[in-house]
Amino acid sequence: MGEPAGRDLYRQDFYAWTQDQARRLRALDGDNRFDAARVAEEIQEFGQQKRDAVASHLAQTLAHLIKAAWIDHPDLHRTWRHEIDRHQDEACFGHTAAMRRELDMGTIWRRGLRLANKSFRTHGEPELPATPPCPLTLDELLAEDFDTDAALDKVRGAFPLELQASRPKRPSS
Repeated sequence: MGEPAGRDLYRQDFYAWTQDQARRLRALDGDNRFDAARVAEEIQEFGQQKRDAVASHLAQTLAHLIKAAWIDHPDLHRTWRHEIDRHQDEACFGHTAAMRRELDMGTIWRRGLRLANKSFRTHGEPELPATPPCPLTLDELLAEDFDTDAALDKVRGAFPLELQASRPKRPSS
């Protein structure tokens, strides 16, 4: 005899399982000593935290791509590339199919731009004077064979040519 469908979903898509189980708990009637509403809320929130972590890793991936595309500094590029790869890998690891419809690339891109500009301000670097549209798709960012160089080229290409010419250049140490 096979496992109940809920257990299969748990293994296949944890986020979808949390949302499904929360709905099922809310639908329970009967024993009023079991706090189904609060338990369902906690399960749903746990799934949403997982989704938010994926969105955060995607925003960090984009922020580091933006920094590496905007500031021409070879020494910093090594650090940023490490962060790009780390956050992209974490996003891939935590991502599930059920999250896709709730991950908005426009919002994630704007967050990445804000994070990059905050970093620029903190380190006395010029901020990006414009907000180009996101040049990458969710599929590209979540690809198992993610190509950092291709992603950097796409992000650089998103900046208007007049901005590309004014990119800050820093010598390597």
